[in-house]
Amino acid sequence: MISIKSNKGQISLEFSLLVMVVVLSAIIVSYYLISTAIETKKANVEIINQSSNVAEKVLSNVS
Repeated sequence: MISIKSNKGQISLEFSLLVMVVVLSAIIVSYYLISTAIETKKANVEIINQSSNVAEKVLSNVS
C-alpha cells in the first residue's frame, strides 16, 4: 500500500504537489465558468432590452 505520510508525519512532496495541481485546476475552471456566466447574462440582458424596445415601438404606434 502507498504511504501518504512519511515517518515524521509529514505529507510527501508528490502528494502535496498533486493536491496543489488539483486546487489550481479547480480555481482556473471556476474562473472561466464564472466569467462565461457573466458574459451570458450580459448578452441575455441586451437581447431582453432589444425586444422590449421593439415591443414599446409597436405599442406606441398602435395607440
